[in-house]
Amino acid sequence: MNTATLIGVSRFRPRPIPSHLVRSAGAVVWRFRDPSRRAQLGEIIRDEDIEILIVHRPRYNDWSWPKGKSEVGEPIVSAAVREVEEETGELIRLGMPLTVQRYRLGSGQIKEVRYWVGHVAEDSPAARVRPPVERAPRREIDQARWVSPSKADRLLTRRGDRRLLTEVLAHAHAGTLVTMPLVVLRHAKAVSRSSWQGSEAGRVLTRTGVRQSMAAVDMLSAFGVARLVSSEWTRCVQTLLPYASLADLPVDARAELTEDAAKERLEGVAQAVVGVLADLSEPTVLCAHRPTLPAIFSVLQGRSNAQVQLAFPQESPWLGTAEAVVAHVAQMPEGVERGGERVVLAVERHGASR
Repeated sequence: MNTATLIGVSRFRPRPIPSHLVRSAGAVVWRFRDPSRRAQLGEIIRDEDIEILIVHRPRYNDWSWPKGKSEVGEPIVSAAVREVEEETGELIRLGMPLTVQRYRLGSGQIKEVRYWVGHVAEDSPAARVRPPVERAPRREIDQARWVSPSKADRLLTRRGDRRLLTEVLAHAHAGTLVTMPLVVLRHAKAVSRSSWQGSEAGRVLTRTGVRQSMAAVDMLSAFGVARLVSSEWTRCVQTLLPYASLADLPVDARAELTEDAAKERLEGVAQAVVGVLADLSEPTVLCAHRPTLPAIFSVLQGRSNAQVQLAFPQESPWLGTAEAVVAHVAQMPEGVERGGERVVLAVERHGASR
């Protein structure tokens, strides 16, 4: 798989979606063999420098990726990080989405497993907000092993799992395995303008909005969010407060991201986003208003190829309240097309409204 193919990745969900799906989620988790080495955007990574995490299921006597079913009402991204921790004990954050695996079960149902690249995140502030999990019983998972890519290729039982390994290694060779998520989050539901007596800047969340802001915590944690950027208006800051409090993080509240600032100078919003991208050294959330979303998406689409551009919302209202677009940002290595630039490789959509 060449670099151009990797940049063309946007949505991996096969269509049409069959009925009677059993939905599961997991991750292909990797780490450097040298524990002191830190991943860098744009870094070309060799197979011999990394290890891959696989699990053994005694019931089937097979080796596979850590994965499992999502619980009732659980966001699929939360299921992915929870299942990895239950089966392996590793705290991770999600990176790039990988190809969705789909196959028929003995019952006749179709099983769909969504995978992401998994980055070990033991020191991430996001880990502070996650509830404790119980390790999977040994009758389900009796071994979790870090192995070389070549050994993983020999041990993995399913052909589809080996294809995922090939996909991950192609990203490593192309310098696009290490990515940073930029979560563009529309604020949660606020009190209506007609019923609000105070200033527009001070308009607060409704009870539904408060519940949405709390529900967003799991999604932000799954992507390892460690930096919070927001419009300085109350409804945006309040949307991030539950996560900020649990993760013990400050909210970087900015006047240039408010609706009034966008009306006066829309390019100011775009410039703020360009600055966030340039400084994107850790997973970041950007909480904004509906009228500012087109300017934000325009900047990100300018860093995307044609296929990824189409994965962004295309019409108003762009996002529902407390809904997010997750843009996976990589830095292209020098010497290739767009070398040295930060580009958006993939786009996902998550949140309370879906």
